[in-house]
Amino acid sequence: MNLYLTHRCNRGCPFCFARKVLQDAGNDLDEIMSIKEVKTLLDHFPEIENSIRNIGLLGGEPFLYPYLDKLLNLLSERGVSAKVFTSATNTMPDILKEMSIDNAVGKINFVVNVGTRDTYSEKQYQNLDLFLRHFAPLASLSYTIFDLKTNPTYLFDLIDGYGLSRNIRVGIALPILFGGNQYIALKDFKKAGCYFVDVAKQAAIRGITLSMDCGFIACMFTNQQIGELLRFGTGVHFLCGAAIDIGPKLQAWNCFPLFQIGRVDALRADNLSELEQMLKSSTAKYLGSSCGVLPECTECRLMQKGLCEGGCLSFKSIK
Repeated sequence: MNLYLTHRCNRGCPFCFARKVLQDAGNDLDEIMSIKEVKTLLDHFPEIENSIRNIGLLGGEPFLYPYLDKLLNLLSERGVSAKVFTSATNTMPDILKEMSIDNAVGKINFVVNVGTRDTYSEKQYQNLDLFLRHFAPLASLSYTIFDLKTNPTYLFDLIDGYGLSRNIRVGIALPILFGGNQYIALKDFKKAGCYFVDVAKQAAIRGITLSMDCGFIACMFTNQQIGELLRFGTGVHFLCGAAIDIGPKLQAWNCFPLFQIGRVDALRADNLSELEQMLKSSTAKYLGSSCGVLPECTECRLMQKGLCEGGCLSFKSIK
């Protein structure tokens, strides 16, 4: 489960799933998730503390959330660790500046989405450098495939240079309803598959592995390519790993590409399993209950065996 804390962001990544939300926020940038709402959520869903014990923090940019110190202290008191998804290009909040690695272990880790050097201002890159120096043992990198020309070997240099986790979480840029972001079109998925295999090969040479995030489809790869990925140590899966996202006013949705359809009041559910089913039902009203975004998905044996879900339903939202 993820908490969407704030609309504020200083990056404006072209592939961002929240791009439309951030654009529409306009003068409502002060809309944030309150600490009271987080407490209400933890009390209403005790399984967060009792079994899940981990929660993602999203934005916007979590470093721009004004109550990050109170939130992290609250989660620590409740025995819930935080996974912060950040660009790390803003000045580190005081609570992080003062946090030692020994005190942070088991309480917080970071997934840092990084771009090429030319996408940063000098100050942003300085902030990223300071952050990676401080939190290297608890930081891993993420990368989103949104064009097929960028050579992401700069990621490998960052990992070697700072001693970061030697696994990179790789997602594929997906569309959002009403547009506004850059994504890989379905017609280019096979090309994206070749690109991903090439990156995985280059990573393996450096002793680095890749893990697939959501959106990949089995048929974007040949059987030979899947075999190569497995030999490279790639985390291969073609199932939807979308978490429940909950934002201000305790509105819940099933991942950002589908943010603008199927939102529900989280507190209407008695538990997270029920909330997940509510979101599936709500989304199905708009997109239908059938899985798969390609015509051939209906006859696919991998789908029939539950090994592939046929890509992200966000593609259905733009048809």
